[in-house]
Amino acid sequence: MITANSNKIWISYSSITDFDNCSRLYYFKKIYRNPRTGNRVQIVNPYLSLGSAVHDSIDELVNLKPSQRLKISLIKRFNHIWKEYSGKKGGFESKKQEAEFKKRGAIMIKRFEKSSIIEAKTLKKGKNLPRMPLFKNIDLVGSFDWVEILNNGNLHIIDFKTGKKEEKKDSWQLPIYNLLALKNYNKKIEKLSYWYLEKDNKPTVKKTGNPNSFLSKLKEKTIEIKEKIENNNFSCDSSHKRCYWCQKYESIISGRAEHIGFDKKMKKDLYYLVNKNTKFQIFNINNMDENSHKLKKIKEK
Repeated sequence: MITANSNKIWISYSSITDFDNCSRLYYFKKIYRNPRTGNRVQIVNPYLSLGSAVHDSIDELVNLKPSQRLKISLIKRFNHIWKEYSGKKGGFESKKQEAEFKKRGAIMIKRFEKSSIIEAKTLKKGKNLPRMPLFKNIDLVGSFDWVEILNNGNLHIIDFKTGKKEEKKDSWQLPIYNLLALKNYNKKIEKLSYWYLEKDNKPTVKKTGNPNSFLSKLKEKTIEIKEKIENNNFSCDSSHKRCYWCQKYESIISGRAEHIGFDKKMKKDLYYLVNKNTKFQIFNINNMDENSHKLKKIKEK
């Protein structure tokens, strides 16, 4: 993202994903500011809310000693946090839909609570996110869900997944985390894993390849993003004027999205949108790449 009133560009896994999906989506999520408030904007949806509630419930545990974690009821914590995402604030259409998502989240929390990972030694999260300079005024940045300190002193970086679809083999996420960990921690990075909390009882270790080769690829992508920003060229390439990725955010500008509040943590204005004609709400945000072609078929009917 690029911060307001600043020439600093922050590159992250999420910003690259947005950019690759649609450069106009990148503009709305990383550059656009609400002209009335100066804040960034976010369209709420059930899948995003589910992920946020689960991550928020687990997040603070990493800074506690293992013995302290065992004294905390994570399910009570989850139920309390869920209230922040209830109703329209979470993008839910009905109480039934919300109950289904909350049940999914509770299953994930219970699975984590029963695992041995909760008793592992971990690196504490600092006030500042891990970062790495790529070019002048351009930094790579990321946030690790869980950094386990193994018995031999090496590190195991774990990213929690709350969606049903698994990350692609060529995903940028863990290779980016590997670079950031190598830069910010004076320890060997032994393992990097995804943990699909809805179906797996433990993390799945992934290979990330040579970090130097990946760094070259990352810098090429960074230059591509930088050129878009400098040329202010954030058009959507879809033949339907607006693609699945960006048209919801166009609804904010056109006034068709309902402003429902402000996320203090992320400092974003929140908007609610349900389009019954195109049935956008049925798609999992993690499956957008797989389902984007279905949008065309729906529109043609």
